[in-house]
Amino acid sequence: MDDVQKSSTPNPNNRRISVFIPVYRDSDLLEELLEGLVNDPYENREIFVTIDEPTAEAYRVVERFRDRVHFILSSRRRGKVEALNEAVKASSGEILVFLDADVKLGECGDFLGKIALEMEDADILDIKKKIVKDSFISRMVSYEFVGSNFSSLLYSKLVRKCFAVGGTAFAIKRETFEEVGGFAKVISEDLDLAAKAFFLNKRFKFADKVEVYTRAPSKWRSWLTQRKRWGIGTGLWIKTHGGRVARYIARYPYIAFPCALMLFPTVTLIFFNYICSFFPNAQLFNLIPRVLASQLNLTSVPLLPPSITSMLFTASTNFLFGFIIFSIIFYIAAKKLKFQFNIAEFIMYYFFYQPLSFIVLLAGIIAGILFKNHKIDWKL
Repeated sequence: MDDVQKSSTPNPNNRRISVFIPVYRDSDLLEELLEGLVNDPYENREIFVTIDEPTAEAYRVVERFRDRVHFILSSRRRGKVEALNEAVKASSGEILVFLDADVKLGECGDFLGKIALEMEDADILDIKKKIVKDSFISRMVSYEFVGSNFSSLLYSKLVRKCFAVGGTAFAIKRETFEEVGGFAKVISEDLDLAAKAFFLNKRFKFADKVEVYTRAPSKWRSWLTQRKRWGIGTGLWIKTHGGRVARYIARYPYIAFPCALMLFPTVTLIFFNYICSFFPNAQLFNLIPRVLASQLNLTSVPLLPPSITSMLFTASTNFLFGFIIFSIIFYIAAKKLKFQFNIAEFIMYYFFYQPLSFIVLLAGIIAGILFKNHKIDWKL
């Protein structure tokens, strides 16, 4: 009797999963990625790889996996959006999983099965992303990923909605994908899709037990090109969805503010310095020099005008305390997400990389909002 009851109970984790991987020309990680997917123990799956302008190496991978993977090849560069929308139409899965071609699967052992389990109570799923550390830039970007992953985790745990998702790896239910109209022909198609799902009140979740590794640009020129595209795409996204997103942020400042701290820690300190300038009597530079002078029995001789001395001392004091505070926060977040944390790397990230990254991103956002006819190496 018990055996009959068990066999008649539907398996909630046996829904069909369709995996989509867009490729331009080729990817040296594609073969390893497909090897992991075709050997995944989750059987009710189908894999689609779309390749624009395939190279000889891409054709070699096609031949190896032809019997186990659906390949959609194009001699012209259709672009990521058109290629993915076409592949989705040819698929039959209830759950759609999108992966970039330059990712490696984490060591969870049951990648698709865990995604199916996480999607039981979610409409759109952000997957934890880590960085393949093979350069100085990649080590810096890893701390950016600590911030972005932790922000997704906060939104997932506290409100179960979010207006952004990392396009490198995420999952979405087919009905939700179709309800938002699929990918739109915009630069940041992942942000646009997530925002539309958010406005429809779809359930968001962050999968911290499922992870992928992705590569960061190894050269500054490639990094600058990528960040320029991200910035312009974000600016255009703000023009389209910014008003509605801002109203949402105003409703949940207790989430938005910590996320801003994690994404842009140095900029937050600059803003804090600005706020402190309105309360000169409360600033630490009025207290610390006096304490030191009294303890050492020294008479301070100003080398600079008091206003400049105050400004410099306040800024350095705030940055020092800010660095200590953010080091602790990022250490805790990194441990929670199972990232590596190195204090020497974080010093470079906090004082050098993060301010530079923000300036480049901000310039791109401003360009996206104010200008048209953007020149980017990206086919929509």
